[in-house]
Amino acid sequence: MHLIESIRDRFNETCIVNKMERSECTVCLRGTPRPHLFIDLDLRGAPLGPNDVRCDYLAFVDDVEGMPCVAPVEFKSTLRQKLAKQLQAGANEAEKYVPAEFQYQFRPIGVLGYFSKGQRRNVRQRVSFQGRSEPIRIILCGDKFIDALRREYAKEK
Repeated sequence: MHLIESIRDRFNETCIVNKMERSECTVCLRGTPRPHLFIDLDLRGAPLGPNDVRCDYLAFVDDVEGMPCVAPVEFKSTLRQKLAKQLQAGANEAEKYVPAEFQYQFRPIGVLGYFSKGQRRNVRQRVSFQGRSEPIRIILCGDKFIDALRREYAKEK
């Protein structure tokens, strides 16, 4: 069985979605490799309880530059302190679904409605996943999701 399908089988169908959006903000999924899986952690059937800290989505993408990718995703109107805490909660939940011995990329992503270039220097927070730490990647509403998943993202921003 394929990794994405084995992960999909462990989630309730009611929380599996085809797009990622909150309020008036969405990310562009054009170019995102298939198969992929998006889990909305706020929907009925999601694995977390109503009072648990959570990010908005868990994204599992089969092939990003030759390797599967795991990405907790949180939408915010502007940069907020609790972004890292919510993404870390998503990473902790995702760890339950990805075998530790599996090769993958990990990309915590914040999707913001507004983010000035001056704020970029202030984003130094990191999120851990299975013993590896990655910086939070920031994209704006409407940006391509695949761009945040690619390796060269950190060099370009």
